[in-house]
Amino acid sequence: MSRSTVERKLDAVVNGARSILGKKSFPESARAIFDSCCQMTGAQSGYVALLTTDGHENEVLFLEAGGLPCTVDPSLPMPIRGLRELAYHSHRTVYDNDFMRSEWLDFLPAGHVPLYNVMFAPLNLEGRTVGIIGLANKDGDFTDEDAEIATIFGDLAAIALANSRYIQLLDEKTIALEKALVEIKTLRGIVPICMYCKGIRSDEGYWTQLEEYISQHSEAQFSHGICEACLKKYHGNFVNQDDQGN
Repeated sequence: MSRSTVERKLDAVVNGARSILGKKSFPESARAIFDSCCQMTGAQSGYVALLTTDGHENEVLFLEAGGLPCTVDPSLPMPIRGLRELAYHSHRTVYDNDFMRSEWLDFLPAGHVPLYNVMFAPLNLEGRTVGIIGLANKDGDFTDEDAEIATIFGDLAAIALANSRYIQLLDEKTIALEKALVEIKTLRGIVPICMYCKGIRSDEGYWTQLEEYISQHSEAQFSHGICEACLKKYHGNFVNQDDQGN
């Protein structure tokens, strides 16, 4: 392997890593990684897809026809079968250089882009294949070296997926925290209170009743009653009359 080839590989991997750091959305990162992978392997067509929740189909993020005609209905399902099923189950990159005469051809829907050679690289996370990079129509055969390169880009795509999910979760938690902080009211610092009437002076210099001030600056609500000491102090006559009546 010439040094120029090694340098090209390193540049492609670095560019793929940069796409993870520079883009939040997974479709954006996946497209950049896919383009770099095509550049290194010579593939002209392909796609990136994620495994659906039920584990039975591919959910295609984008499809690159490579300038070839394609009349397949994009709403058609893409079940996990054929050569890509091998990639999903083995968790490794697989390829076929004579696809048009292979057993896998029967799985192609009518109007599909002609596939002269095909390679699938899995997106593996925690021992599970959660998506796939499909590559096709290289000018010449795919090689084991191409498979190694595609595996690296599949790993990069898996990292990008995990990163985007983490960022999404972090954003959701941040939004929830900001919402909670808006709803929370907390009393802090020194509160100026009248030593006689217990009124509170606001930051604007106005005096308000204690319960009104606390209600405005916290989640507390007040209900009014009267303690025994105040009952005797302010309503002693009624209390004494009631006692005498008993």
